[in-house]
Amino acid sequence: MKKENLYITLINIFIGMGVSFLLKGSILAVVLIVIAIGTIIFIERKWINESIFRRKKRYAVVGYSSLAVLMLVFLFLITSPSRDTSHIIKLVNGFLQNVTSGDYRGAYEKLSEESKKAYALNDFVNDHVENRINVQNFRIDEVIFNEYDKRKAVVVVSSPFTLYGRETLNLEMIKEEEGWRIVFSRTIFHPNAPGQGKSKKNGNSITNFFKRFF
Repeated sequence: MKKENLYITLINIFIGMGVSFLLKGSILAVVLIVIAIGTIIFIERKWINESIFRRKKRYAVVGYSSLAVLMLVFLFLITSPSRDTSHIIKLVNGFLQNVTSGDYRGAYEKLSEESKKAYALNDFVNDHVENRINVQNFRIDEVIFNEYDKRKAVVVVSSPFTLYGRETLNLEMIKEEEGWRIVFSRTIFHPNAPGQGKSKKNGNSITNFFKRFF
């Protein structure tokens, strides 16, 4: 193997290792396959240029450009769910941290437009203060996307303490033009409201309910 081919192979190995920390499951496998195909094409570029492009620079430029665009579009589409999951987790973490620190305006800005129309900022703040909402040591267990509408999702959050009066909290999400937002209403302050979660014991059944519903 030529030295330059060895370097390219090593670089792709490091890229693959980096990607493995960001992606999981089948998406990771597809990305690694794409990287492998790109490596093979680079190593065999001389043969490809002679046998396929017949040493014509114009054909080679068009061919490689088209292949690069197709691979980038494919990677963009295949990694979309992973990016959405990351954005949702970051948003929910930020929301709950805002609530914990008492930055209710910051938390309110993460709500969906429909939620803001139905739930004024003053009411949002007053409800949190009156109910003495205090979020501690929470964990995001799962992000469940709507099977029929990928613009909707449910985030399952748990805690050894209480989250809005319950140990397992299900936050509805919706993707708007500006990105993912939280669907929030006053019903969240009532632990017995349908679909809001009650306790850790009911966590699995609640998750299964949403899976069937979505």
